[in-house]
Amino acid sequence: MRAAKPRRRLPALILSAAAALSTPYSAFAQHTSPACPNPPPLLASDGMMRDAAVAAAVTRVAATVEEERRQSRLASLAIGIVRDQTLLLAAGFGCANLERGIPATPDSVYRVGSVTKLFEATALMQLRDAGRLRLDEAVDRYVPEAWYPGPNGARVSPTWRQLASHTAGLQRNVQPNLGTVPDLFRFLEHRTAAAEPGKVYAYSNLGFVLLGQAAALVAGERYHDYVRRHIFAPLGMTSSTYDPGSVVPDRLAIGYLRVDPAEEGWSGYRAGYRDPFPPSGTILSTVNDLSRFLMLQFRAGSAGGAQILDSRTVREMWRPVAPTGALRAAAIGWFVSSLGDDTLVNKDGGQPGFTALVQMIPERKLGVVLLVNESPQRVRASGAFARVSQLAFDELLPHTIGGRP
Repeated sequence: MRAAKPRRRLPALILSAAAALSTPYSAFAQHTSPACPNPPPLLASDGMMRDAAVAAAVTRVAATVEEERRQSRLASLAIGIVRDQTLLLAAGFGCANLERGIPATPDSVYRVGSVTKLFEATALMQLRDAGRLRLDEAVDRYVPEAWYPGPNGARVSPTWRQLASHTAGLQRNVQPNLGTVPDLFRFLEHRTAAAEPGKVYAYSNLGFVLLGQAAALVAGERYHDYVRRHIFAPLGMTSSTYDPGSVVPDRLAIGYLRVDPAEEGWSGYRAGYRDPFPPSGTILSTVNDLSRFLMLQFRAGSAGGAQILDSRTVREMWRPVAPTGALRAAAIGWFVSSLGDDTLVNKDGGQPGFTALVQMIPERKLGVVLLVNESPQRVRASGAFARVSQLAFDELLPHTIGGRP
C-alpha cells in the first residue's frame, strides 16, 4: 500500500456552502437536535472492511456523520459509502417523520430531485448502445415534434448529447400545468431558445424533460415503465419509484422546509410539492438503492443482466462535454471536476423539502450517497454535505490505490 498523499480538498464549488456557514455550532448548544430511535449503522464485514484500519475509519465516519447532523439540526441524514461492489456503510440518522417519530434508515424513501437526471441519461445510453439513436444527431430526426425556435426564430432541434449536457439552449424550468407529452411539445413550439444548441452551457430541467420523453418515444414505452423495466428492476432497486403513493407510509421520508425546537421535541414545516411535469416526475429512492446504482459505475464487462450498460459506456458518460466553470464540466448526466490525480464525478438534487447527492471517485471505486429531508438552501447553508463528503474521502482514500485495496 502506498503512503497516503497530503489531504486533498474537494473542489471549491462543492465546499463553498461549508465556508458560507456563519452561525457557530455553539449558538445551537442550548437546543437538542431532532432525534429518533435509529437502528445501528450497517457495516460491511467483507472486502476492504476485513482491514481493521478501514473498519475503524468507517466507524469514525458513521459517528461523525451523526454529530454533523445534530450540529446542523437537520431532520435526518441518510448515508451510504460504496467501495467497488461492497456497501461499506449504510445508515440513517434523525427522523424521517418528525410528527410520528419515525427514524431514518438506509431503507427510508426520499425524493432525490435532479439525481433523477442520471437515470434519464442512463436510458439514453442504453438506447444508443442498442442502435436506436446516435448521440450527435438531432432529436427531431427520431421524434419530429422535438423542436423549438432558435434565437433568430428559425426552427432548431438539439442533439441528444446537447440535451444530456445542458447545452441545448433551453430555459431552466418547465412551465407548470403541462399535463401531457403533447402539451410539452406544443409548449416548446412557442418557447424561443436562449442560445443556439451547442453554444453555451445552461442548466435546464426542461431539457431533461424533453430528453426523457423523447427517449421513451424512441423506445416505444412510457417513460416510467422504461426506467422501471430497464434500470430499476435489473439493478435490484426495488424501493425506487416515481409514485409516492406506492411507498409504505412508515418508510416515506417527509420533506420539511425547516425544523424548529418546540416545547416537547421538534416541529417541522412540511414542504408541499407538485411535479411540474407528471409524465416525467422525480424519483423517490433510498440509500441502499442508490448504492446499487453506484456499484454499476464501478463494474467491468459487457451489458447484460444487472450490468445494464457496457462498462465502456458507463465511463463515456463521465467524459466532459461542456465547461461550467474553473476545472468543472458537464458530462452526460453527470458533472466532473479534478481532484488531484483523480476525478470527482457527481450529481446533486434538490426540491422543496429534500436534498440529495451522489458522488464518486471512479479511479478509486469509491462513492458516497447522501439524502436529507430538508430543502437545498437549508442543507447548503449548514455545510453538512460538504463536510461529510470530505470526511468520507479523507478517511478512505488513503486505503485505496488504482481501484483496489
